[in-house]
Amino acid sequence: MRKLFISLIALLGLLGCSTPTDGTNAYLLPESTLDKPIFKVKTRVELPDYLDTIGIAYRKSENELISARKHVWAENLEGLLEERVNSSNAAGAEDKELTLIFEQFNGSYTGNAEVKGSWVLSYQDTVLARADFESKVPLKEAGYEALVEALGEGLDTVLSEIQTQLP
Repeated sequence: MRKLFISLIALLGLLGCSTPTDGTNAYLLPESTLDKPIFKVKTRVELPDYLDTIGIAYRKSENELISARKHVWAENLEGLLEERVNSSNAAGAEDKELTLIFEQFNGSYTGNAEVKGSWVLSYQDTVLARADFESKVPLKEAGYEALVEALGEGLDTVLSEIQTQLP
């Protein structure tokens, strides 16, 4: 009887170790579908405070935005976005800088992943070109995993469009 009791306690202990205690899920952006490097200039990413958090942002209504508590980025979002851009300097372009300014990088009550913002290409503090970008990608199914996949797809769409617009 004692051996059975000890075995039961050990089994319960192992089961307790195998499940997360708080139910938090961490996500990385999916691999890019674009060829790398994307841009041949120095790049920088800027995020508003509401996106510069660990929780994945979701727009619950036209005016309400929340940051998820149990569905979080596995790494700093700004770092994930900079990694995706994966720029490398090209000869003659050392002083040029491309700044991507994100206004939206979130899910939405409309069933879309929203990627919106603007980009600025500058050379020694002089603006050479600027434009806005926006992509709305419908989620293939409900859930944060589908949202992260759609955000990655929307980001690739935006980066591809910026690449064609750069002078």
